[in-house]
Amino acid sequence: MRPSPAVPVILLACLLTASIPGCGAADNEDSDIPITTTSTDARALFLKGRQAYDVGRSDDAGALFDKAIAADSAFAVAYYYRARTATSSAEWRRYTDLAQSYASGASDGEQLLIGMLKAGAQNDLQEYTTLARRLKNRFPKGPRALFEYATALAENRNTYEERAMLEQAIELNGLFAPALRSLATSYLFEEPRNLHEAERFAELYVHRYPEEADSHILLGDVYRADLRLELARGEYTRAMTVDKESFLAYVKRGHALTFIGLYDDARRDFARATDLGIGPAKSRAANFRTFTWLYEGRNDDAVRANASLLSSLPLLGYDENVDFLPYRNTAYNRFLMCVESRKFGDAEDALAMYRRFARAIAQQINTPSFTQTTESEIALLEGRLALQRGDFIAAMGHTDRSIDFLRDIRNARKKENTELLIGRILLAQEDFALALEHLDESNPDLIEVKYCRALALDALGRTAEAQQLFREVGNWDFNTIEYALIRDKALERID
Repeated sequence: MRPSPAVPVILLACLLTASIPGCGAADNEDSDIPITTTSTDARALFLKGRQAYDVGRSDDAGALFDKAIAADSAFAVAYYYRARTATSSAEWRRYTDLAQSYASGASDGEQLLIGMLKAGAQNDLQEYTTLARRLKNRFPKGPRALFEYATALAENRNTYEERAMLEQAIELNGLFAPALRSLATSYLFEEPRNLHEAERFAELYVHRYPEEADSHILLGDVYRADLRLELARGEYTRAMTVDKESFLAYVKRGHALTFIGLYDDARRDFARATDLGIGPAKSRAANFRTFTWLYEGRNDDAVRANASLLSSLPLLGYDENVDFLPYRNTAYNRFLMCVESRKFGDAEDALAMYRRFARAIAQQINTPSFTQTTESEIALLEGRLALQRGDFIAAMGHTDRSIDFLRDIRNARKKENTELLIGRILLAQEDFALALEHLDESNPDLIEVKYCRALALDALGRTAEAQQLFREVGNWDFNTIEYALIRDKALERID
């Protein structure tokens, strides 16, 4: 699932969701991107780190990349992958800068990868796609090059082409874990979805990597999407057997237990994940724990749990003057909880906290586009608050500000979140046809977009289409703050 609130999507794929794999096992280096280093030790360490990264062991990968860099301080592509395993914006900035500073000594393929990282930081989807296409054309038989181009196709929402490119990568290398994982994920989350195909590729991933927790976690996700929650629970438990220290396995089983309705058990798993997590992972698990009260229908308890978490972030090892991401994300969750509960004073306080930490992250990333996108997202949250208060004029004014911040960004999808808020405003004004037009310009994969479209369709008398979407939303069972706030509402609308 793409992160929310949206900031440069390509950058966050590297910075905030470090479990996304980026290169393949058993690459044929005659056809794939060459590795440039003067040290055989650095090369061996890098390859081990890259393999760990392939199968979702990001923490192990980061430690190995550090050792590779220690053996060769000019190892540009090691810095590139170290940036992709970063756990803070400052760390991401440091390793990105180092990758760029040593890029002149790297191979042409590595230079293209590093250029893509820079384009991602600038939220320049056009340049990112151009570089990815160039990489694919330079290494047409390289699974990793094809995978990177498939990632660009996905960002451009060319889903069919993305899937075809990933299948080509698998044909070239049947052990190419990132393509197996990404194909299953594409069929799981991207329209048009196909759970049968998602299961096929997830099972293939498990078959080829049975000793990796990540493969079992992915298959558990497919079972969860298909409402086979006990099977999902079992697969997540197998992941724990494979890797007893897997933070993500405990998080995922916590999700399954949440949707089964075993809230106390879910909270215990999220607590264990909090203990195991590194960097912002601790706060992610702790935030999921607060969501359990929303699913249980205890919204005031959720708000109180969130307040307790905010005050206890220092006890989890976070310094608010350094570790901005956990504070920003927890404040964002609090803002939405309080907005939906009409606790407007608390929502304003949460928004003030969000502004502070989001801007601090933007200052660390230090690119004009990231700063502009951050300000655009702040404007959208201000608009969301105005909307909930019933001030439609002010809310629409914030959408105008949001668009204005994005005017120089070269990304065809840059207005998607703005279109969602405009759609919400028009829904509240009962202009359902126009609301639907704007929602259709947003991201169709987002669960909140599907819910708003269902509301508009239902109001327009398109009952069958609305019911299909309400069922899809109500049975989504993937855990975000947005979903926690709409799941019961969708279930109530199902005939």
